[in-house]
Amino acid sequence: MNSPSTANCDWSCIFVHAGAGYHSQANEPQHLRACALACKAAMALLRNGGSAVDGVEMALRCMEDNEITNSGFGSNLSLDGTVECDASIMEESGRSGAVGAVDSFKNPSALARLILDNSRRPMSLKRVPPILLAGPGAKMYAAQFHFPIINNEELVSHSAHQRWLKWKKELDGPRAPAPTPRTSSSHRASSRPRNPMRSSSMDTQGSLNSPRHETIRADAVDEAATEDEDLVTDTVGAICVDRWGRVAAGSSSGGIGMKFRGRVGPAALIGVGTWIRSDDDGMVVAATCSGTGEQMAHTMIASKAVERMFETDDEFNGLKIAIEHDFMGSNVVQESNMSSAVGIMAIKFDKACQNKRIHFSYGHTTDSMALAYQSASMKEPETIMSRNKRNPKACMGGIIVSIPPT
Repeated sequence: MNSPSTANCDWSCIFVHAGAGYHSQANEPQHLRACALACKAAMALLRNGGSAVDGVEMALRCMEDNEITNSGFGSNLSLDGTVECDASIMEESGRSGAVGAVDSFKNPSALARLILDNSRRPMSLKRVPPILLAGPGAKMYAAQFHFPIINNEELVSHSAHQRWLKWKKELDGPRAPAPTPRTSSSHRASSRPRNPMRSSSMDTQGSLNSPRHETIRADAVDEAATEDEDLVTDTVGAICVDRWGRVAAGSSSGGIGMKFRGRVGPAALIGVGTWIRSDDDGMVVAATCSGTGEQMAHTMIASKAVERMFETDDEFNGLKIAIEHDFMGSNVVQESNMSSAVGIMAIKFDKACQNKRIHFSYGHTTDSMALAYQSASMKEPETIMSRNKRNPKACMGGIIVSIPPT
């Protein structure tokens, strides 16, 4: 039954990101189109009465089917040349379903949804339904529920295989003088020139004093990019609000390239890649994250970001503190000799507030992050290519989405 605060408006909104990393200027339209298509697919469900979980699953499935993303088909390959994926979906209620290191499913997010749905159903012998399954066990579970199982080769794209051949040659070949660093997102920004900002792209550098009724933007740089190769190896994510104001969030990823078989990344780990918190007064905060998975796990960055945003009236600054203090300032990251990166997309809103608005915030320490969002009142999704001029410091952006009365 709808509460008075949600009965007179349609809260439907979908927010997606296609990972934090480096999105080349040449491939920028493809990344933004992948985000836009995911929004459109999810919004079609929401406009026809779909739930928040329906919307998240549809958005993730759409991105998993798009080769340009590192999820589902076209994902990075493991050391032995196979695809292994992670995915999770979480409800505002706190329930979740997840899969890790699975190699036989076109849409791992759909299997995570099945596990979530089945977590409500009692099992014989007073067994507790699982909420996270990995590897062969997930495949056995899928077969029991007649979930489609495919050959791993069907998940391997030509471009992913070519990347794997290149990386394998580097691993197996003789040592050569180190080239100019290109793969560490924390060291590329100072040397990579960029194109002028286009209408679908922004260089974001949020100010805490910026007007919150507008998109937070910064001046674009005017040099031409010289690199056309994407270096995006991170998780995609979605956050959905349905017409009744219920929230769900999820993540999906093929993981890092050349990983060990069986490695489970943040996309499968609730509290690391995805987290939601709500209270009885109608306040909700949700986040989905992308970045260096092992460091994200050590810092529990999704839950940290949500807590920071929940406990302050300035959710934008709360997210910034989570990125710069809880992640980049953590002992794990400070003492690491590896590249450290994170990107976070989050929303905050109050269902009981008279002014119906959703605060959409994002931040990343990588060179770029591709995002999109759409509300029920918008005919088309709005896409954002956030490019970082302060790398490895946090690049922040934020938008307030107004929800008109019905």
